[in-house]
Amino acid sequence: LRNLHNTPYNKIGLNSNKLNAFFVARCAKNCTQNLKLLNAVLIIYIISQPHFCQGDKAKQLTPHQIATMPITIASYGPDVARAKKYVYLSGAAYCFDIPAWTCPYCEKAKSFGYEFDSLIVNKEANTLAFIAVNKELKEIVVSYRGTLNVANVVHDIHPSVVSIEAGSSALERGKKSKGPEIWVHTGMINATNSLYPEVVEKLGKVLKENEDFDVVVIGHSLGASAASLTLFLLKEGHGLPKDFPKPKSYAYFGYGTPRIGNQAYADYWNAQEMQITRVVNKADFAAYTPQALGGYVHNGNELWLGPNGEEKVCSKEVYEDLSCANSMAALSNVHDHLQYWDVHFLSCAGADPVATVGQFVIQLH
Repeated sequence: LRNLHNTPYNKIGLNSNKLNAFFVARCAKNCTQNLKLLNAVLIIYIISQPHFCQGDKAKQLTPHQIATMPITIASYGPDVARAKKYVYLSGAAYCFDIPAWTCPYCEKAKSFGYEFDSLIVNKEANTLAFIAVNKELKEIVVSYRGTLNVANVVHDIHPSVVSIEAGSSALERGKKSKGPEIWVHTGMINATNSLYPEVVEKLGKVLKENEDFDVVVIGHSLGASAASLTLFLLKEGHGLPKDFPKPKSYAYFGYGTPRIGNQAYADYWNAQEMQITRVVNKADFAAYTPQALGGYVHNGNELWLGPNGEEKVCSKEVYEDLSCANSMAALSNVHDHLQYWDVHFLSCAGADPVATVGQFVIQLH
């Protein structure tokens, strides 16, 4: 696996003067203003997207061409019932003091039989994940937090979003895996790599204590991309010790997942005989970024939460169904990104604004 080092934040195209603008959170006079910072940053991200459609036009495919390209999706899903359950574990990743397991979404997860096991944090990258175990269902869930701070935003808007050719990272397949070269968004793989070694260590320990358990990797936003990339690394055997236990099965559930990589990455997941569910709420902006014109494409198994409350299982014969989330691309917005069913991903942030403000302070190197 190449280019998995953490890129210094002051060397990826954003100078320190621009980043200093984010530090108003440290001295803001009231909590409400601080909580609006994340929305403002995400809106800036959306506005900036048209400028990231560069590259060789002869090689570009329009979203329509990608959406109507015929494929065969072997992976199972979407699974609506399980997606409605795991969304609480995804929401819990945004809460503070997760090990106490008393946040509203923690309590909801507990009602389904999940108990907290371990926390994985990278303070420098400000990324986070946790592991929960359900003994009755014989299930281990690894839940990744999404964008909550400036460090995460830097990962989100890494310059490689310009196009696949403009600096994304190549993912090496495992020794027995064959296929075309896979390229993925550099900021996303950097965020993944910031937690991966500790995830392997703690997940391996839990698997040794709970043999023949299923492993479900989930996340929202940047966390959804980290979950997908983590699962790729696990399945391909990257960085695994020789005695790493093999789970009964792997599964993926992502909420507001961005486009992560090129067509080869999408094909990899479309060919996996496993449970994959990619949930998109209405016109969630994350589903449209990075832009398809940059060479990025989703894998299939989309579950679309439509504007009238419908839960639509989208086509499994194309990469991106034009009648699902892509039908509302012109209405792309941040609000739809922040709530899935009854889970408000920033509700814990609003309940503890002091801790939230602290998330917006990072050290430049």
